[in-house]
Amino acid sequence: MSPRTLTMLLSILLMGAGFAWLQKDGAPGRIPSHLPLSDFPVAVGNWTGVRLPIDKKTAEILNADGTASILFRKTDAGIGGPEILFFGVYYDRQTPEKNIHSPENCLPSSGWAVIKRRTVSLSLVSGGPPVSASYDVIQKGLERQLVLYWYQERGRTFSNDYLGRYYMIRDALLMRRTDGAMVRVSMPIATTPEGALTQEVAFLRTLSPLLSRYIPGKEGESPVALKGSTSFAEVLR
Repeated sequence: MSPRTLTMLLSILLMGAGFAWLQKDGAPGRIPSHLPLSDFPVAVGNWTGVRLPIDKKTAEILNADGTASILFRKTDAGIGGPEILFFGVYYDRQTPEKNIHSPENCLPSSGWAVIKRRTVSLSLVSGGPPVSASYDVIQKGLERQLVLYWYQERGRTFSNDYLGRYYMIRDALLMRRTDGAMVRVSMPIATTPEGALTQEVAFLRTLSPLLSRYIPGKEGESPVALKGSTSFAEVLR
């Protein structure tokens, strides 16, 4: 058995133990009020979008409590301008049978080959701490795309699946909550991955302040906000 498989099995066992204790010991904790993710707006700053339907099979696999799939384009870009796909998925209560599906597994199963994968620290708030996000360059045939995604759960943002399982067990025990979401954006790479990254971060700086309305954090916590320059030099720290 490979170390990765062993780690996955152990994390599943720990998740199961944590959730069994939570179900045995009483009602779940209160989730802060929030709007349905399916109602996420299609007009964000100078970007406008169109909702993309999620097919029945994918919806059954996700088994989520809320989803958003919106293809955005800059209002002044015109036909043929760059488009960015925003995809979000939210769960009120995650369990071993019902939880966020990692793009690390979903992208290859959809026919995309991962050409490059790394973790990047995005400068999301001017003067604030960076946010860890997964950076994937993927390819299917001749098409290449850049995918950025992170998990946003109970006031935390992170990119590591296993760290997320630890937080989930911890918060199930201490907060009695396992709600959480995954935020993902992607776009075709027209020139270089760096150029796509700059465009995606510029888009996220407009979109991200809205996320806390649809993804609950900790009580009284401010939403993640994206401010500042959009130059590539300031995107990564």
